[in-house]
Amino acid sequence: MFGGIWTFDQHTLTVDGQQVQAPQQASPWLEFREDGSVAGDYGCTPFHRKAELTATTLALGEDLSALPSPSETPAPPDPALSCPTPEARQGDTASATGGDDPQGSSADLEDFQAKVEKFFHRGALTITEHKLARQPGGPPPGSLPQLRNAQGDVATLTAVRAPGFFDTEFRLTEWSVFDSRDTVKSAEDTSFTFRRDGTVTGKLGCNDFTAKVFYDGSHLFFRDTRLTTHRTCAAQNMHDEAAIVKVLDRSLYYSYHGGRSGLSLSDARTSPDQLSGLDFDAATGT
Repeated sequence: MFGGIWTFDQHTLTVDGQQVQAPQQASPWLEFREDGSVAGDYGCTPFHRKAELTATTLALGEDLSALPSPSETPAPPDPALSCPTPEARQGDTASATGGDDPQGSSADLEDFQAKVEKFFHRGALTITEHKLARQPGGPPPGSLPQLRNAQGDVATLTAVRAPGFFDTEFRLTEWSVFDSRDTVKSAEDTSFTFRRDGTVTGKLGCNDFTAKVFYDGSHLFFRDTRLTTHRTCAAQNMHDEAAIVKVLDRSLYYSYHGGRSGLSLSDARTSPDQLSGLDFDAATGT
């Protein structure tokens, strides 16, 4: 589990016998760090704690200093789709019960965070495997890590960033805007390799490129995309390259999940009629 970032499978967990669903704004995540601590977010409130971790148990201890926020920021978000400030949550909670709030009320958010925090701090958690259902005609099913406490609360984890994500070569195969999806015609001539130093390098259909990537828990965003070669290629490749650069230059705040087999990015701070996404497959042979 080290080397990855995890979230709740289906954005749900069970607390006190009831299934708890994350509101739209909430982005819970968990990272097991090599320094013996656990960092994460209850939904819209970050935490960093000492941890005692074995192959089969996890116990969170005292608070540690908060991890630093990214030194850059993405494009300004749509406030309705982002975590409200603590002041705004406190001010809205009293009035949230009486109105129609399609984005999820502050009361819902506060309740979710309280239950996530309760789950993690009711004593030691047992780590087991949750076997996935076998699909007809499919390969043998895999499993996901599952956390359970003595009170019967349970959370199945799924990888936001699986171990092995870095230094894997991906090809950009598809992009989407709202409900429209399109394949990248020059996909075989694209490559993205994410490095641990916060850079991504590769090829955009014609020319080589580099960019900075900032990770923020279960999200990432790009900055300072630039071409490092200046070749002329087939018209389709040049068209795709220009379109990719335009998307990356928007510095969208993507929720993401990926490992060695593929990578999916979905813009988390844009109104639904402008929602954007990028999908990658691992390059053959990686």
